[in-house]
Amino acid sequence: MISAPVRGILPPMPHKVLIDIQDLLVWAFRTQRVEFNPHADIDALTTYWAVIGLPEAHAGLIKRHARAATEPNWQVGTGALVALSQVRMARLVYTEWVRSMTELRETLSDQLRYFEVHGPHLAEEPWTRLRA
Repeated sequence: MISAPVRGILPPMPHKVLIDIQDLLVWAFRTQRVEFNPHADIDALTTYWAVIGLPEAHAGLIKRHARAATEPNWQVGTGALVALSQVRMARLVYTEWVRSMTELRETLSDQLRYFEVHGPHLAEEPWTRLRA
């Protein structure tokens, strides 16, 4: 028996597009301009609501880098003297950014109409690769 769709609730798409969480965030915040666009795609809106559900500092970090399509810079300073506190802070910010995207991927799993989210395909601590 086929039931009629409930008004306002869209049926799932038969074939969703596989997308990395970082790309989804850039699409929602930069391409769709979800914060300012009253006609943003439903998946952009769902993504937006998931982001603002994060702790404020994490949501701000995610939004800032999604709008600019950037990553936090964990490689602080190139000179002979770099404050250890700066290095630790830059690495902490990067790690929290990756962890926040992982949490968003889990939150958005099976919640989007057009996308199946995976990733992020980034190391939480990429500086460990530099150790010999």
